[in-house]
Amino acid sequence: MSEERKNWFRNMTTKEKVEYIWDYYKVHIITGILVIYLLGAFTSSVLNRKEYVLNIAFVGKFMDFDRLNEFSKEVTKELIGDPSGKKQASIDFYGLVKNPNGNFTLDPASTQKLMARMGAQDIDVIILDKNNFDILASQGAFLRLDEIKELNLSGLNVAKVEEPSNEVKPGAYGIYVGWNNKYLKNLGYDYNDKIVTIIANGQHKDLAIKFVKWLLNIK
Repeated sequence: MSEERKNWFRNMTTKEKVEYIWDYYKVHIITGILVIYLLGAFTSSVLNRKEYVLNIAFVGKFMDFDRLNEFSKEVTKELIGDPSGKKQASIDFYGLVKNPNGNFTLDPASTQKLMARMGAQDIDVIILDKNNFDILASQGAFLRLDEIKELNLSGLNVAKVEEPSNEVKPGAYGIYVGWNNKYLKNLGYDYNDKIVTIIANGQHKDLAIKFVKWLLNIK
């Protein structure tokens, strides 16, 4: 910049200098601001990204979602215990509705979502009613629990598949939750007649087994 141009710029008022800089460099300024914003957003998303290492599904007629959120935090603390908070448990609820015959079935939206997540290997444990247990068990959806050495099923009320098929062999595939479960009784959830089981294609089987043992106090 020549001496004459420097003096010209120096003699401008502050407002004139700002207007001049904006007129000539606004594209660069806007681009710089956008780059800084995008870098900040990307960095924030990386730092705050959650990894769900245990995915649990509840099926039932009703649920207190505030308490379910607290239960999710408790599961994360007790079973995952990641100090960084990045690894967490994810818990979803799928509602049962009464059909014209008076029976309770999954509503269409819940059915579609549940099947999609199971197909994507995105559920590890499911707590559900006997009717849906029988349907899914016959399709080979669950692990055979009496073949898992870490699970002592002695004295537990197990849900069995009695008839063999191409998809599944006879055995114990679920455990009835029963009455007065200390973890579920405060959730506002109709758990008394429900069965807990492990999804066969789940990606976190070790944690799924750990959750079942913790939930049912299996030593």
